[in-house]
Amino acid sequence: MNGETKDHPKGIASKTQKFDLWRNTCNGIVEASFASTCLLVSIRYFGASDTAKSLLASGGSIGFLFAPLFLILIGKSNLPVSKICSTLMALTAIFILISATSTSAWFYVICVLFGCVLAVQVPSLMVHVYSNNYRPNEKGGRISGNLMLSSATGGATALIIGLILDWDLAYFKVIAVGTFLICLGTAYFHLKIPSKPLESDSQGLSQNLIHASKDRLFLGMLSGLMLTGIGVMLTIPIRVEYLVNPAYELDFSNTMVLCISMVVPLITDVGSTPVWGWAYDKFNLAYVRTSAGLFFLLGLFLFFQSESLPLLCLSSALIGTGVGGGTMVWTLWVTKVAPRGMEASYMSLHLFFTGMRGLPAPFLGYWVLTNLGPGAVSWVSATLIMLGCVIFVIIASDKRLSSNYS
Repeated sequence: MNGETKDHPKGIASKTQKFDLWRNTCNGIVEASFASTCLLVSIRYFGASDTAKSLLASGGSIGFLFAPLFLILIGKSNLPVSKICSTLMALTAIFILISATSTSAWFYVICVLFGCVLAVQVPSLMVHVYSNNYRPNEKGGRISGNLMLSSATGGATALIIGLILDWDLAYFKVIAVGTFLICLGTAYFHLKIPSKPLESDSQGLSQNLIHASKDRLFLGMLSGLMLTGIGVMLTIPIRVEYLVNPAYELDFSNTMVLCISMVVPLITDVGSTPVWGWAYDKFNLAYVRTSAGLFFLLGLFLFFQSESLPLLCLSSALIGTGVGGGTMVWTLWVTKVAPRGMEASYMSLHLFFTGMRGLPAPFLGYWVLTNLGPGAVSWVSATLIMLGCVIFVIIASDKRLSSNYS
């Protein structure tokens, strides 16, 4: 089953997996540095406003809103996808380095925002690399190991960063310089991955939407992901807020905050990723995504109902397991659902609507937390995720979601 085919030569697949492994190792450090440093520094070092913190948490989503435009421009550039990814990561590194010079909350937030907007363009481009270089029934298995390593290095990085920030929050500048260097390493390994120029069939957001609106399965997946995505993403910044703000009577140290919010979830992410990769290749995609959603639902509901360390860690472990499955499906579902020749159009819409749900979610989360309290966050998040899972179950009968469809 793993032999060479005309469209997917074995040598290219092996080389892709090898250098994608190194890329994911570096990228895991970069992503963990972003996720662990930015909110803590903005809250505890700069004392940023809720608006600034919400924008910081929405950086990736803002980037996704620009994804359709990026895909059109990249498709016209005729450059190999790996070179585009390398350029994006090099530019991201520059903004990370500039953030080390920050003396105000808004300058810091703006630098991080620009870095996020550039960095989030990469995963969608890597989907095209995986589609070209891997056979359909081996994607889950080949990618899962690399995602595991990314999560493992991310967890170790978050723990180290927490210890450093407990010594002195001003060391975030040193962390930014180190992240800059690792980000350059990510850019280098992108160049080593075989790739072709992006053959974009995208005709612009409005035309793509017109074509895709005729596909009930695609609209169903987008609807389910919209609801579950908002349910999860509204909690991302306020999980940290809940743990560090004395108003909620927890006020953990920086190291403990990162252990709860990043290290524990990343451990269960790593542990569950091989299972999710196997499930993606073997089972109906809708049921795989529903299963991931239920882990999110249980974990997030418990998180904001808990005040003890063991329960917070248990809830974070459930969240991390959901992340393992959610990331797998988010990365690959378009390659299974999109009709041949429409991959770029579907991907541009997928990314745009990821941005659409992610942009308002942090603002909604902060509003619910400050006005209604942590318990209300649990109910709002759980309700949205459950509604999304119901949609996934309804559309599960479509043959394109079956494990043997490619």
